[in-house]
Amino acid sequence: MPIKLIVTDLDGTLLNEEKLVSRANIEAFHIARKNGIAASIATGRMHLAAAFFGREIGAQVPVISCNGAMIRSIDTDEKIYEKYIDDDAAAEILAFLIKNNIYCSWYIGKNRFAPYFSWDMFSGYHTVKNFDLIEVGNNYKAYTKNVTQIVLRSSTDRLPAYIIRHLQEYFSGAVKLQQNTGYTIDVTPPDINKAVGLKYLADYLGIAKEDILVFGDGDNDIAMLEYAGISIATANAIPAAKKAASFITDDCNNDGVAKGISKVLSAAFPK
Repeated sequence: MPIKLIVTDLDGTLLNEEKLVSRANIEAFHIARKNGIAASIATGRMHLAAAFFGREIGAQVPVISCNGAMIRSIDTDEKIYEKYIDDDAAAEILAFLIKNNIYCSWYIGKNRFAPYFSWDMFSGYHTVKNFDLIEVGNNYKAYTKNVTQIVLRSSTDRLPAYIIRHLQEYFSGAVKLQQNTGYTIDVTPPDINKAVGLKYLADYLGIAKEDILVFGDGDNDIAMLEYAGISIATANAIPAAKKAASFITDDCNNDGVAKGISKVLSAAFPK
């Protein structure tokens, strides 16, 4: 099977626990590129992070962010595809979260918004250069149109169950809750996942799904793992992600992505 595109998740997959890309992982993508294979990112993070780590692995095609709701180019941030939460639903959700003192950030285009900035809420972003956001205070109502994703965040305590229950019950059909870590949860348009974004990117590039290799570890990677021709889960992946994958590689702290790429390329390009 000729591989033409490699797409990797970030946290728990390409990135180690220090939120860095290992030298071995970077080198593996370099070797893939020399064999004519393109690379991209598919993450629940915002476009800024997807583009930043995409550049680290030498990606030259657009990257997928916001769990599949956004695809933009790496260098010019050109919009390729976007899907939005209903404007009224976004406004109601933000009002509910802010009223209940739940910290949240949200994305409109390539811009990032939050009532205020706190590194405690973005501990995984210290390795992303030029990370910032627009602090809106209580003026959030001016920033509720064309929202691709809302993220609930807590730095210490788990997110209250009643908050999640309210979102699931009151906004059923209007949004989807993804990547629930207990301390963060992503709120996306209802018909969005990484497979949707990957299919759009593949069509845009003219690449068949059979010619795509993907890597992932979490619940928001499952649809993508099931979609691609070859899918690899890291050893630290959740059981459902491992079940959806073609095979398992090493964990994210031991160059799992590099080892997975090496295995696939060894089969595709035997010496």
